[in-house]
Amino acid sequence: MMLTSHVGVPTSPMRLLEMLTDRFGVFEALAYSTIKLNRCTNADELSMDPQVAEAVLEFADDLRTALATSDAWAETKGLM
Repeated sequence: MMLTSHVGVPTSPMRLLEMLTDRFGVFEALAYSTIKLNRCTNADELSMDPQVAEAVLEFADDLRTALATSDAWAETKGLM
């Protein structure tokens, strides 16, 4: 993850959070497929443990909430 721009300016914490949220989408997709497959296949054949999948989805919700909150905060400060 790039922590500075091409001209050396530090990346804003809000942008870093946005990038983390986007990257976390891969784990979220695996979690959704694990939960769906868990209904019709053996747990040994899943890409992740179903309880881990539930935790991943909960964390994804927390990431989106943090991103929305940081955007709202930045807007009230006139940063956006």
